[in-house]
Amino acid sequence: MNRVLFIDPIELKPHEQIRFTRVLLVFAKIVLTGRFTTPLLIDSETKTILDGHHRCWVAKMLGLKRIPCYCVNYLEEQSIRVHSRRSNILVNKDDVLRIATSGKVFPHKTTRHEYEIPTFVPVPLNQLWI
Repeated sequence: MNRVLFIDPIELKPHEQIRFTRVLLVFAKIVLTGRFTTPLLIDSETKTILDGHHRCWVAKMLGLKRIPCYCVNYLEEQSIRVHSRRSNILVNKDDVLRIATSGKVFPHKTTRHEYEIPTFVPVPLNQLWI
């Protein structure tokens, strides 16, 4: 069952690197709006971040204790597709989970996930520090 849960960002596993300049832009957006407007997409079994690496970094920087995550059974969910943005790196769902659970990461912007998140009501930051 796909659903939005609130999870401590420290529990989440990345599968690709981030760019610090992008973290700064996302940080500014989140702080200026005072809200978390889009949940991360994560695999419910491994807690691998599929989409939202920069938002997760910002959450950690802000000391948030929980963040909204759209949890899916990644390997089984047919509506979620992944493809590589890099011609020299081929990826599939198994590759994404394998690298995340190994503690390694792909270079930034290696994967592109196509998916839809159901309607989400933005969450004020003050509700995420507790």
